[in-house]
Amino acid sequence: MFPSPTKSYLIYHANIAQALMELGHNVTICVPDYLANKGLIRNKNIHILRYGKQHGDMEAYIYNKSEVIARFWRREMQSIQVLFAVVNVFKDLVEKILSDPTFIPSIQDLNPDFLVIESFQFIRNMLVLPYKLDIPFGLIGPNHDYFLSRVPFNPASEPLFSETGSDKKTFIERVKSAVTSAVFMFYDISTDADVVSRYAPEKPYMSIRDIALKAEVFIAETDHVLDYPRSSLPNTKLIGGSSVSEAKPLSGEIKKFVEESAMGVAVVSFGGGEIYVPQEIQTKMIEAFKKLDLNVVWKFDWASDQTNKILALKWIPQNDLLGHPKTKVFVSHCGKNGQYEALYHGVPILCLPIYGDQFYNSKRIAVKEFGLYADIRDVTPEKLTQLIQQVADDSKYRSNIQKASQIFKELYKIPSKEAAFWFDHVMKYGGSYMRSSGQQMPLHQFLLLDVIAYLSTILIVSLLAFYKILRLCINRFKKTKVKTA
Repeated sequence: MFPSPTKSYLIYHANIAQALMELGHNVTICVPDYLANKGLIRNKNIHILRYGKQHGDMEAYIYNKSEVIARFWRREMQSIQVLFAVVNVFKDLVEKILSDPTFIPSIQDLNPDFLVIESFQFIRNMLVLPYKLDIPFGLIGPNHDYFLSRVPFNPASEPLFSETGSDKKTFIERVKSAVTSAVFMFYDISTDADVVSRYAPEKPYMSIRDIALKAEVFIAETDHVLDYPRSSLPNTKLIGGSSVSEAKPLSGEIKKFVEESAMGVAVVSFGGGEIYVPQEIQTKMIEAFKKLDLNVVWKFDWASDQTNKILALKWIPQNDLLGHPKTKVFVSHCGKNGQYEALYHGVPILCLPIYGDQFYNSKRIAVKEFGLYADIRDVTPEKLTQLIQQVADDSKYRSNIQKASQIFKELYKIPSKEAAFWFDHVMKYGGSYMRSSGQQMPLHQFLLLDVIAYLSTILIVSLLAFYKILRLCINRFKKTKVKTA
């Protein structure tokens, strides 16, 4: 298994690895050295293949080099330049991994039967790996990417992962979506054209997207309950979030703090990574938390002077806290893992997005009335208190997300087990019987460009012929009229 070299992706891959172990498979996860000793892979029987020691903390490198979070705090618009900056940082990181003289040989030494590759768009150059090693593979990632798996879809009603609107679009939004879809269909910003020639020169040339279409199965960490209804093909499986699981009992100071919170608690977390929060934002949040009726468990490195009101820790058992009956609201940046954990346990959310897909996720939460969202840079301490309390107290949000939780559990059970089932299935039987013919033809045929060209030619020729005939008829009519006169 090769997850993206960041903490949140490793967490859900580890859950799927555990489920694959339960089905009798021997599993190895490629883990960057800086995460190998973090205890994120709890099953000691899962083999860890370390790599990238010389590159240090890759997540910090991504944040620092791209400045994606710093730009948010500086109020720089999330423009195409920012996107290119992030893409280039990830490309550079993938190049370093693939150029490591020990990485590919260490995978070859394992002689794996199957590879699970993360399909997160920014590391898709890694798809050269199964092609080079000639090993069957499956893809899993946070988005249902129509362009990667070549799913026919309607941009008028199905939002792209790059959009921040809903599935109900205005005319202008439909125009933008149609244009964006056309661009994405022909141009993949996150992959390089020369990846195969660089890392698998012994193999025939293929683009990364063409390699992706050879996947036995596409698994997307999304679903029709939290996300909007989407078109899919038989070899695309929407499973929800694999980071979720039943809550375990709390222990230690967290257990004591939560059980002594008479009015309940708000769980506050900006994800597994180390997200920089400016001092003025920290002060604002602390001021808001102090005014709440609820107590607060906050994943943050801060020495609290309000230990009976705010419990701040470098690490919290987020899933277990969200599953505790005293948790009334989840205050989050709205990353995928946290959002699905809140959905699974039926906890309403106040979204405070910072970067990436968090803006899309936050809008989706508000549209489905599972909670609210706000701009943490602009909201006042008083307004932040009011929003947290509103999401916690308004029965509408809790009843909506609890109903969605029941539907989700009935449909998807435990998503990590669902993902493991499909990987196990295609390892046994292959995925060719689920592969659409549209995934096996050239792009111009899939888009009917040859048909459009053919019909356009017939139309143009017909119009020209009609024009010529019409002119001939008019000329003859004129000559006849002259002779009669």
